[in-house]
Amino acid sequence: MKRRMKIPIIIVAGVFLLSGCSELIPLPTNNGNSGGINTDPNKFSQITPNWTFEELLLNDPVDIFASRDGRLYLAEPEANRIRVIRPSGEIEAAFYDTLSNLNINGLPVNPTSVCMDERMNVYFANDGKVVYFWPQFTASIGIAGIVTQREYRIDGKDTLLNPLSGLALGLTAKENSDIVDSTQTAVIDSLMRPRVFYDPASEMNRNGLYNSETGELIHKGNPIYASQNKSFVSLAPASPNDLSIYAADAINNYMLKITLIPSVLVRLANGQNVWQYTGILEDFIATPGTGAGTVSEPVSLCSDRTGNVYYTQTGEYFAVHKLRAGSYASEFLVGIDDIMELNAFGYARDIAVSSEGNIFVLDTLDRDVKMYDPDGAFVKSVAVREEWIRLSDSVYVSDSLVVRDTLILQQYPDLMNNPMALCYYQDVLYILDNGKRRMLRFTRVDDVIIGDPDREE
Repeated sequence: MKRRMKIPIIIVAGVFLLSGCSELIPLPTNNGNSGGINTDPNKFSQITPNWTFEELLLNDPVDIFASRDGRLYLAEPEANRIRVIRPSGEIEAAFYDTLSNLNINGLPVNPTSVCMDERMNVYFANDGKVVYFWPQFTASIGIAGIVTQREYRIDGKDTLLNPLSGLALGLTAKENSDIVDSTQTAVIDSLMRPRVFYDPASEMNRNGLYNSETGELIHKGNPIYASQNKSFVSLAPASPNDLSIYAADAINNYMLKITLIPSVLVRLANGQNVWQYTGILEDFIATPGTGAGTVSEPVSLCSDRTGNVYYTQTGEYFAVHKLRAGSYASEFLVGIDDIMELNAFGYARDIAVSSEGNIFVLDTLDRDVKMYDPDGAFVKSVAVREEWIRLSDSVYVSDSLVVRDTLILQQYPDLMNNPMALCYYQDVLYILDNGKRRMLRFTRVDDVIIGDPDREE
């Protein structure tokens, strides 16, 4: 496969490429008008040293997610855990050991996908029929008690109501009127542990959610989907202001939008009140099919902060899709956007998006990461070994002999072996290179010195 940058190219005759990809770039001239290696805005440099799985105490991770503070969450199904690693490579322990030896409702959970939302809730799945979550923020502060009643002003009278009733009626509670029960220790402990978040077969998801005070239907149930087998293979958070997450169902070929429904109001140890949530199906944002924006054997899923959704799949016909925020219509067009080319990917195993909207697709068979711009135009391959070849040639310009140099970028996809997952955080691309049992890191900044971001001066 050959790809070329969208920059002026000096034609060089008689160059044959036997393997890898090539890009031609003119060397800088004295007037500085031409491009060059240092002016490539999408040049990625590998950060060394590589982090080995042994150093990170990893077994065989299959998914990775970067939280907003840069911590990496890695799903390890064989080890029954989600490993958490700081940006420096330091392994998180103690508090985060809650995500080790995962056992929910008496059954071991082998996580295969993981993500986190803006409220610092950790969601994970195990290719099974439910989605789990851990309220990390709540657990980090601790729960002092459960808010059982609050005072509301109704028809000129102060009335005690359950917080859910007050919420259902759209009322605002009076300040300092909460009645907090700190004696329900078993319930409090369970609210700080990992548990089931979304179960399509639950009563609420099967028969619908009704307003407890007015009887109005809030969310329609789906008894047909509740009775079907499912396999949630990938998860992604919605935009920061959207109380939702996304899930990919590989058996039924659906992309789900799951809404967070308040279930219990708790008082934290710091005096703050926060809701605990359960999940209900809001809608199928993409359904089975073979065209743009449809689903066929999904593999991975991600989102950006504006609400666009991206996913990869192995079925017919297109490997990578983008759904527009809000409408969830297909953003890419067949025959127009590079990313929709039929033979663009060997196996699009995972996908990530930068804050600028650039798209990174991990191709396990081609052993590279293919970078596309927000409009789906191919930019370059990254996470590959690169060699620059300099060629000189002479031409006559206005009866004067001019020597011109050209750089040929030769790319070899031999850095990785069976890469499984990737994520992108603050211009750093993290890749799980499972075949070589290591994590690779590439930065978009040239000549960067990577120190210890966790070190205190």
